[in-house]
Amino acid sequence: MANRNNNYRKKKGNQNPNGTLSQQHQRFASSSAIFTGTSSTTSASSVDETRLKSMLRDPAKNSYNVAMLSKSMTQVNGMYKQIVNYLSTSLTYDHLIYPMFQNPMVDAGDAPTIQESFAQTAIYVDKLNPKYNLPIFTEKLFINGVTYQYKLEDSKGIAYQDMPANLCRVAYLEEGVFRYQMDVTKLSDTSVLLYPKEIQTAYNSYKAGNTDALVEGKYYQVSDKGMAFTIDPDVLVQAGQANPPLGSVLVDAIKVESAKDSMLSTDALDNTKIVHSTVPIDDKGRPTMELPVVQEYHNALKRSLPAGAVAITNPFETKSVPLSGTGKSEKFGLLDKSIEQLYKSAGVSQQLFAVENNSANALERSLQVDTQWLYGVLLPLFANYYNYELKKIGKKGNIQWKIKFLNISHFDRADVVATAKDQLANGGSRLEYLAYCGMTPLEVANMLVFEQQVLGIDNLMVVKMTSHTMSGSDTATGRPASQNPTDDTVRINDTQAQ
Repeated sequence: MANRNNNYRKKKGNQNPNGTLSQQHQRFASSSAIFTGTSSTTSASSVDETRLKSMLRDPAKNSYNVAMLSKSMTQVNGMYKQIVNYLSTSLTYDHLIYPMFQNPMVDAGDAPTIQESFAQTAIYVDKLNPKYNLPIFTEKLFINGVTYQYKLEDSKGIAYQDMPANLCRVAYLEEGVFRYQMDVTKLSDTSVLLYPKEIQTAYNSYKAGNTDALVEGKYYQVSDKGMAFTIDPDVLVQAGQANPPLGSVLVDAIKVESAKDSMLSTDALDNTKIVHSTVPIDDKGRPTMELPVVQEYHNALKRSLPAGAVAITNPFETKSVPLSGTGKSEKFGLLDKSIEQLYKSAGVSQQLFAVENNSANALERSLQVDTQWLYGVLLPLFANYYNYELKKIGKKGNIQWKIKFLNISHFDRADVVATAKDQLANGGSRLEYLAYCGMTPLEVANMLVFEQQVLGIDNLMVVKMTSHTMSGSDTATGRPASQNPTDDTVRINDTQAQ
């Protein structure tokens, strides 16, 4: 009986207030081999592809969030950024202006008046500066879906202010130009100071309780100084909102980022090492070392290990399992497929961005397809706006001018200029040829006149003598006549002499 009580007291003395000895071993076993280095990193986007697809189906509610995602993707995904840059900067936006006569044969009689009007219109188009502004508008259009601009003009020049998309919506179409409304209820006394005078006036009127001039009690209709650019034909039936044109590419960009994050976890596995310490046990499998001692050895080992190494302490025989290359081939394949699908969704050739395949014919055809699409959706959109601006200044004079953007890109300038040059022999337009060469209307109006009439540049730049311009006499041109001409030469000379 005494021995039984002694054994009971020994067992009771071995118990810990935090739990039984068995429970302590369980807690140690569950936490002795924790390694978090193999978990994948956070994705570049908090929106997964399933949610993005759902957002794209309802642009009226989600266009702004999609636009913000598109903008952030240009900062982290180089392929998406390069596709946007490629589509935004491919066109040269070369242009010319021409008069719109009711009767060209009669109205063209007053040459001095027309010359002065041409020069003044060329100056105004140069202030509008389409070659500088249009690539910027196009980039914002492809990133956001819609770009809202406000024209600021004074005696020194013309500039454009980008208006926030979360405050604006497309309202109607006027002579091919989209006009927009702005929600002034979302402005504050501080933020309104950043916007043009008419927006400030509308906001102050709203603050004073006058909402009769506001659509739905909050939207102010911006004057014709404001214009919106979008290539979505359904923008007016989508509550004035539009998704980015590369929305489907955005879905694939998220897939690429997810695949890249997965590759990072593979790198972590490749560099992971496991260090195993065996707890001594008796013939019945029971540890012969006290748990506190085992914990001290385990913690000391963990503290001394470098990054990427994992300490495991248990009574089992543990074999070394190499983690290098785990799932690497599948993840590389997923990344390659995701990148390939991204370019397919964009409709852009991978060869533009230094891939291995380098078929010249396929690349040339891809460039033609891309630029033809841009010619069709962008140039008429921008021409409508600039013609509206020219129409406004035309009301002040007697002659109405229009602008024409030429179908030319940075990739085909040499071929297009050569074709335009050949057309000159058949009565082609000199203004069009000069525009294809990259000259603006202002340069045409001033540079050529300055060279010919002021500098007399033809007298300064005399053509050098060659075999085609030299002659054996002072009256004849060409090379000296042969002393023994052939029969063909004699026949040609006789025909010319008749």
